[in-house]
This record gives sequence, C-alpha cells and structure tokens, in this order.
Amino acid sequence: MKTKKQQFGEQPPRYRFVLNPYPDTRLSRCPCCEQKTGQRKIPLLIHIGPMHLIALNYTCRYCQPCDLLIAHKDEIEHLLTELFRQYDPEAVGNDYLIIGTVKKATWREGLQRPKALAEMLPYATDFADYEELRVTRPGWYKAGQKPPVMEPPPSRKWVKA
Repeated sequence: MKTKKQQFGEQPPRYRFVLNPYPDTRLSRCPCCEQKTGQRKIPLLIHIGPMHLIALNYTCRYCQPCDLLIAHKDEIEHLLTELFRQYDPEAVGNDYLIIGTVKKATWREGLQRPKALAEMLPYATDFADYEELRVTRPGWYKAGQKPPVMEPPPSRKWVKA
C-alpha cells in the first residue's frame, strides 16, 4: 500500500529544490544534467520556529529541463537575519525550513497587508523533492576509493546573539 505524502500547501507540488550549504561554492550548472542554469525570482515560503511563516522573494538558480531550483543557504540566512533583527530579534538563530513557494500575486498582496496562515495555504506549493547539496573533497584517490564528503561549515549569520 502506498501512503500519501502529507502536503502543506493546497497547490500541487512543483519544483525540485536543492539547498547549497557551502558559502564558497556557487552553481552555474545543474548538478543533475550539467546544463547551464538560469535565474528565477520566486517567493520562497519559509517557516522559522516557533511560529513565523514568511514568503521571501529570492532569486534562485533554475534548471528548466530538470525543473530544479537551487538556493544558497548563506544568502537566505543573511536576508532572514536582516529581516528578523528589526522584526523579532529573538527569532534569529532559530531552526527554519524552506517549505515551498507561494504565488507571486499572493506575495505582493502580503507586502501591503500581511496574511494569516489560512489565507496563504490556498496559494502555497510544496516542493516535489527537497535535498541539501553535498560536495566531495577534491584530490587524488586510489582506484575504487570514494572521495570523502565535505561537511558544510556552520552558519555565520543565522546564529543567536
């Protein structure tokens, strides 16, 4: 028996999503198909513990053939830190999760008048797939030996003061 994956938004899932946790690595090519990526500015729906839900208009790298969005963790954390230093300094450094996207028109309306969660859900779209990028350590290795995976560095911006 197949179980249905629980969905947050009411729109059907869209986009595969990759979060790049390495601040010194930028992707201009898709990690799946190796084609050049473009850019897509899209409102990302982010939950910040314990009770904040925001739509952050962010420019992601985008691979159209793979329908893949790539976001850079350090850039998102910088924007979140700047926003929450003014709005709610206690929330800086809390756990967060990038849930999906929101329709652009809904995001624009939210700039004029903040929306409650119940108003956002009909326009929210979950990601079809969510992964965090992992990079292997460069260098020479024996035949058959797998290169070790580099651990991402800890956050420098999104930390408790």
